[in-house]
Amino acid sequence: MESSSSSSGARSSSHGGPPGYSPNPSPIPYREQPLAYEPSEDCPCHKKAARWISWSNGNPGRRYLTCQRSRIFGTLSWRWIDDPTTPFLRQLLVDLRDAVNNLRRENTQLRGVNADLEMGIEDRSTQNNALRDALRKMKEQNQALEEKLGQTEGPLNVKNNGHQKRMLFSVVLIVMIVFLVSKLAA
Repeated sequence: MESSSSSSGARSSSHGGPPGYSPNPSPIPYREQPLAYEPSEDCPCHKKAARWISWSNGNPGRRYLTCQRSRIFGTLSWRWIDDPTTPFLRQLLVDLRDAVNNLRRENTQLRGVNADLEMGIEDRSTQNNALRDALRKMKEQNQALEEKLGQTEGPLNVKNNGHQKRMLFSVVLIVMIVFLVSKLAA
């Protein structure tokens, strides 16, 4: 496989891709894995060449062949499979790639926010359960105090009734004495 030359940008030395290679993941899943194509083509090391898709700004969506060990050893052997696209399609693919990548980033951020909110809900739920338990205990204590109060009110009512009877007797006695004194004085 021969190296092609292109003036589309910088080349990554860690990958045997074309100039302008971008290590960003593909914005769409591969419909076919890099080695699942026929007829196969061999690279200079006599292994089946991997077929990748470029997502660089200069060649978005353009397929190329490279050594399957290029990601490990940085092999420089590669060849374009597809012809270059028109400037309009190139820009359209770059814009779509960027939109997909931005949506992925936003999705990742929202998942993080969602996880934080779920943890907050769990914390609030735990607090809510603790408050419910405390309220239940207070109700039980209140009921126990009311029962004690009911037990002590009985004797108090009997004592109060005794005091009331004595007071009534005293009043009646005073009234009778006043009446008798007024009869005797008359």
